[in-house]
Amino acid sequence: MLATWAHLDMEELVYHLKAPLEGTSKDVLWSYVWSCGMISFAVLAILIALFIILRHRKKVEIILGCICIALGIALSSYSLYNVWTTLDIDTYLHIQNSYSTLIEDNYVNPSQTTITFPEKKRNLIYIYLESMESTYSDKKDGGAYDHNFIPALTNLALDNINFSNSDKLGGAYPTTGTTWTMGGLFAQTSGLPLKLSIQGNEMAYQDSFFPQLSTLGDVLNEAGYKQYFMMGSDAAFGGRKNYFTSHGDYEIDDYYWAISEGLIPEGYYQWWGYEDAKLFEYAKDKLTEISKNDEPFNFSMLTVATHFEDGYKCDECDEKQYGDDHYGMVIDCSSSRVSEFIDWIKEQPFYENTTIILSGDHLTMDSDFCENIAEDYQRSTYNAILNSPILPVHEKNRIFTTMDMFPTTLASLGAVIDGDRLGLGTNLFSDKPTLAEELGFDELNRQLSMGSRFFDELDADLTPVWVGDGEYQKFYIKEEDRFANNEWVTYNPHQLWADGKQSYFIDKDGHAVSGWQKLEDGKWYHFSESDYHLIEGPCDTNPELEEETPDSTSVNDISSASSFTENDLDSTVESSSSGIDEDDFSENEDNSKTIRHLGSSAEDDPHDLSPIDYQ
Repeated sequence: MLATWAHLDMEELVYHLKAPLEGTSKDVLWSYVWSCGMISFAVLAILIALFIILRHRKKVEIILGCICIALGIALSSYSLYNVWTTLDIDTYLHIQNSYSTLIEDNYVNPSQTTITFPEKKRNLIYIYLESMESTYSDKKDGGAYDHNFIPALTNLALDNINFSNSDKLGGAYPTTGTTWTMGGLFAQTSGLPLKLSIQGNEMAYQDSFFPQLSTLGDVLNEAGYKQYFMMGSDAAFGGRKNYFTSHGDYEIDDYYWAISEGLIPEGYYQWWGYEDAKLFEYAKDKLTEISKNDEPFNFSMLTVATHFEDGYKCDECDEKQYGDDHYGMVIDCSSSRVSEFIDWIKEQPFYENTTIILSGDHLTMDSDFCENIAEDYQRSTYNAILNSPILPVHEKNRIFTTMDMFPTTLASLGAVIDGDRLGLGTNLFSDKPTLAEELGFDELNRQLSMGSRFFDELDADLTPVWVGDGEYQKFYIKEEDRFANNEWVTYNPHQLWADGKQSYFIDKDGHAVSGWQKLEDGKWYHFSESDYHLIEGPCDTNPELEEETPDSTSVNDISSASSFTENDLDSTVESSSSGIDEDDFSENEDNSKTIRHLGSSAEDDPHDLSPIDYQ
């Protein structure tokens, strides 16, 4: 695991244990299978071969068995120790039980802050660059290498606004809770780290994503912006779709959108979905379309070619220049592609009233690309702001984090923020110091690593929608109530299965019903037998019952086609005054039995029930 995810930390691991993993790159998964599964398979094959060869030598077989057991225990112990120490689980568990009030003391709620937009609102194009660092530039421009892997992006940053941790090209320091893609997106749009406790709710099954928070998407939505997020992967991964639809009502144009639009054929899959080359072409078409609308737009997009491990090589990558340096080649190629896209934007009529932000989502997780840089070099995420209507007071030698991008983005649109802070972020265009500058980055990061009552409350207020329970789907509304009973519920986590929310009815046992059901309103409803969502209803009658003859309804038919269940049958039988014995049954041709009569007499049972097959 650690060979595939070399820079994994506990914050990221805990989050992804709770977030949806749909859309994970097959290459990443196969990398794990090859590095772990194949070794295990080879060892197992050797052991089986030895046992077969030595199966008639009992003494040797016993000794070999003991050696294998001891070796298994030793290897398991070593693996556990390696994971425990590498992820620093001991420290993580300790700090989770130590609480800091830093967030409560410093959080500025955007919904309670005056934010004034200019009369003519500017458009925003925000490009999140996967794993993009200022580190990749050459030393003379502020990077860590002798060779510049991002010459095009370096020029874009130095020719425009680049907030830097040095007097050259630089960027932001990611804090705990912001070091993976969803954490980075969350930080830059909410001004907060993404923190979830191990005991917290499952993010994969939430109706919304921290609805109490006000984020960049919420602010722009309230200001009248139409918002879009385009990516070449499955937006459901990591909860991205849920987050951006919950906060700002973004239109999500992801991998599955491209299929539905006929841009790529069904089954087409490269890297995490489709290539960045296609992403930028689709973005051009989308921008051309939405720029004709009257309302201002926020068009965000996420590249993916530079994702670990080693990135994705496209046809335009220069293999001759880089040889075996696959990741360096991909980074350079991505840099050029982004620059070409910016050149296209500058030629469009909407550019004059549009701010462009380029920002790395987090530091790279590639296992070896940065292992030989100078130990005292401080890695930072890349940023560049183009065509801003205002200039910063202090652009260089700043100590800031990716959380500061939230208010800074609004300021780059000409918005005036009362107090110049939102979330934990500070408007970098202003002369106000960031929290990292006030406290020192190490102290800020230490306190953010600790437990937070602020996030505990957010976590506790999440609304779980459903959880699997064997052959049934059990639904619940609140943790303290756990299961809904005789209630309608709706859910559609991340809209994976449909465009709108689906309706379900939960019976008294907490199970989603299926088939035809007559509910308390006296109407019939038809629910899917496979995934339980409402198909049809309300109806005055049950079409299936109308097609059947009165004397041929079986228990199986009733349990799936009406509200009368086997439990109802059992309770009716038990409440019968005379009981039922073997004489009450008659044999059918299919070896089933039919109950001749329920009740001791017609007087006891005036409804004259039809015979019921009792399998």
